[in-house]
Amino acid sequence: MKAIFGILVLTVSTLTSTSVLNAQWIQQNSGTTASLTDVVMLDSVTAIAVGRNGSIFRTPNAGATWLDVSLPLSYGGYWNAISFFDSTNGVIVGDGGVVMTTPNGGKGWLSHYIPGRRKCLSAICIAPGSFYVGADSGWVYNTSDTGRTWNAEKISEWPIRSLFAYRGPTIIGVSKYALTPYSLCTQYVIPPPSWNEKILPDFQGLGSAAFSGEFCNGGGAGFIVGVQGDLRSAPAIIRKSMSDTAWRTVSTGILRNGTLFGVSAPSATVIYVCGTQGMIFKSTNGGDTWAAATVPTTRNLNAIYFFDEKRGFAVGDSGLILHTSNGGVTSVGDREGHLPMVFALEQNYPNPFNPSTTIVFHLPERSFVSLKIFDMLGREVASLVSEEWPAGNYPVRWEAATLPSGVYFYRLSARTLDESSRRPSGQASAFVETKKLVLLR
Repeated sequence: MKAIFGILVLTVSTLTSTSVLNAQWIQQNSGTTASLTDVVMLDSVTAIAVGRNGSIFRTPNAGATWLDVSLPLSYGGYWNAISFFDSTNGVIVGDGGVVMTTPNGGKGWLSHYIPGRRKCLSAICIAPGSFYVGADSGWVYNTSDTGRTWNAEKISEWPIRSLFAYRGPTIIGVSKYALTPYSLCTQYVIPPPSWNEKILPDFQGLGSAAFSGEFCNGGGAGFIVGVQGDLRSAPAIIRKSMSDTAWRTVSTGILRNGTLFGVSAPSATVIYVCGTQGMIFKSTNGGDTWAAATVPTTRNLNAIYFFDEKRGFAVGDSGLILHTSNGGVTSVGDREGHLPMVFALEQNYPNPFNPSTTIVFHLPERSFVSLKIFDMLGREVASLVSEEWPAGNYPVRWEAATLPSGVYFYRLSARTLDESSRRPSGQASAFVETKKLVLLR
């Protein structure tokens, strides 16, 4: 095996190891390659993510470790949604009419089935033992006795992709909403509690569809996200305050093509959305303007959830989990929020470490990035990154719980994909650097 010590190292520039004090979105090790479809936070550090292959992962420590809590279950299908009423009572739903409930914060699960075994796409838990389930073909099911008995109603011809409710400062569930790709069904508490379906004009064009909705926590506007496909695949957001009579288009200013799959509104002013190719956008003024986050991935992000304005998770394809504890804000010396001017690889922190450490690197341009770990003999022990990333400042966490103590090396290779006039040769610039880290048990 060829050792890494003979690798030619080109150092363009090096920043101090203390320049990144507060990282933005950090990629975590979920322990699975199955796509994750939904995530919820029970408190400031406890979260549960669900997805394909019956995946149910729970973290009690803000994602430092993720525990597989699906092992006692025989279900190996596709979980589509998760919802909790509080820190203990929750529900997850999946294909084949499967519903699981928990009375203890996701540490244990009980099995249920909706009548007809339809594909369950969405859920909302409105009280302990009381929840609604949205299914394909426009069916909604609800129970108030933890799945022992069910009420069923067909409210649309289209699948119910998202269930959400108004979340005021003192009242939850004054009105409930069932979102299909092209319409919104509303149920008011005022008798009789029937569902009223209205077409959403923003999602009627060719290639247009809605995917998820949510009202701001504590009172505020509601938001629905998706894609508007009349002229291009444009990320779409519509909004409705309690004083509005209709949902209105938000001028997002987002120029990228793509689809928004998830929305989280932890307050009336701060809202997050996520979607294809690593898109995360944040608004701090109630949805009037949106800013793109620097995210260490180009994979699809299927869902996003914030416990408060700063602490949240996003999950996506191939077991992807991202976490932020500061609202996704970049803090790089005195250049907060600015793109780096040069390539750089920082010293990992902490170092020595046990069992996890963070490696930070900086990309001035869109590049194909490879970040790998080697042992003293030059054998590759981990591949942390191997894909195209946009320009930005990136922290990547490495979990080394299964490896023995010792000296290891991490190597960053980056090759730019965007050419400019200052490179008359037409060759992309390349950057390679290797640094040492110490795992100490």
